[in-house]
Amino acid sequence: MFGLRPAAAAESSVLELGCGDGGNLLSLAQALPGARFVGIDAAGTAVERGNRLAREGGLGNVELLCMDLEELPEGDQLGVAEGAGLGVAGGGFDYVLSHGVYSWIPPRVRVALLAGVRRHLAPMGVAYVSYNAYPGSYLRDMARDVLGYHVRDISDPERKLRAAQELMQTIVAIEEPSPYAQVLREHMGRMLRYTDALLFHDDLAEISTPFYFHEFVEHAEQHRLAFLSEANLFESQMREVPDSAERLMAGLPNDVVVREQYLDFFKNRMFRQTLLCHADAPICRELDDTQVEGFAVYSAARGGEQDGVFETPEGYTMTSSEPLVLAAMGALQEAWPRALSFGELLERGVAAMEGAAVDELAEGEVAEDEVPHELVRARLRVVLLEAYLAQIVMLQGCAPPLVNRAGERPRASPLARAQGAAGLPAVSSLLHANVRLEGELEQRVLALLDGERDRAGVLRELGAGGDAAEGEVSREKVSREELEAVLERFAGVGLLAADG
Repeated sequence: MFGLRPAAAAESSVLELGCGDGGNLLSLAQALPGARFVGIDAAGTAVERGNRLAREGGLGNVELLCMDLEELPEGDQLGVAEGAGLGVAGGGFDYVLSHGVYSWIPPRVRVALLAGVRRHLAPMGVAYVSYNAYPGSYLRDMARDVLGYHVRDISDPERKLRAAQELMQTIVAIEEPSPYAQVLREHMGRMLRYTDALLFHDDLAEISTPFYFHEFVEHAEQHRLAFLSEANLFESQMREVPDSAERLMAGLPNDVVVREQYLDFFKNRMFRQTLLCHADAPICRELDDTQVEGFAVYSAARGGEQDGVFETPEGYTMTSSEPLVLAAMGALQEAWPRALSFGELLERGVAAMEGAAVDELAEGEVAEDEVPHELVRARLRVVLLEAYLAQIVMLQGCAPPLVNRAGERPRASPLARAQGAAGLPAVSSLLHANVRLEGELEQRVLALLDGERDRAGVLRELGAGGDAAEGEVSREKVSREELEAVLERFAGVGLLAADG
């Protein structure tokens, strides 16, 4: 979208710095079997656990290495030197990721992290770094100081977590009318919804250092890295703001870093997910909607049938009565969770616009009765870009290999089945999201979806009464309707893999 031409995701090489047990990389690797993934982390136990899960999930395109960030090799052969068959020599990695690391390491290690990003990033590559941001994180600092004082004498992690949660529950329950107390109360109410791992890592960690955006960019520039954009362009948008805000923004210097910093002030941003590239990479900040044609598109938005209002599960909405928009959004609803190509959406749009007045798409009068194909194409690009910037649709470099309906021999992703067998509380979907299994039946069904069994076979394994072989003792009666309900949910959350 900004003029760079990084490698296609499907055939790329990816490095993650601070990968933990590989939860992020393994999830990506299952959806991109033609790409190569290398992760490094200093926690040997986590690395070993991740490599074991990769093997059990049949992922031969990912390898995790036990290494400290300050031990990254000076050259660009990370992975090769350590014996990893997936390493990249000579050109660097197309994508370098570091999530939940930068704010939680000492200054000298932050230097090593950004130096490693520069050394191991391909010339046209893109790096992702997330970190806590000011001014929003002043609220996080306040909560962290309160909790830190409360648990200062507790060393056991489990006891520390429970003590922190107990204090937060107490603060949330006290109806102190002060507006300052209300702000802290609301924030701690959100923190109580965190997972134990997130609370321990983010808010009870010994080191947790937020940064103003301009400070982070200055750090990156010291390593000859440049700000490209936020990972989600929606975060760089301000919609329906008062005239005073527009005037203030118009008076700012023509500097993307300054603009982004003021957006943080307006939004009181607490967390950033920033994309970087090499300082000499050619960046064009004028969004070109023709680039939309190269993406796969998906959307979880629902509605539109009666009033033309579409709403996502997160609460973002879009309203339109335009036939082209209704056709495109209708196609995406039918396809969910699959992504559709621009060509597929264009076909639906052209059909919807047959016989429509041309002036619905272009200014001026056109003699033809039919809407010209190129006008529909141009309008669809604009519609999809606007919907993406409004968080209604998402754009992907390539569509994940999933199906939206269970076939005759349903198959869940091997990684999800391996994670389920390992007893993990959540499994990785092909949409790159965590899915919590709802009860024992879903756990049992997931384990059986290897693509070898048809529905009758799955029911027999589950101990279904009517479908069990004669004389077979049923462990638990599971109806065909119950199985279909589980398969429908698995399809809707992206757990069912396409054949091959």
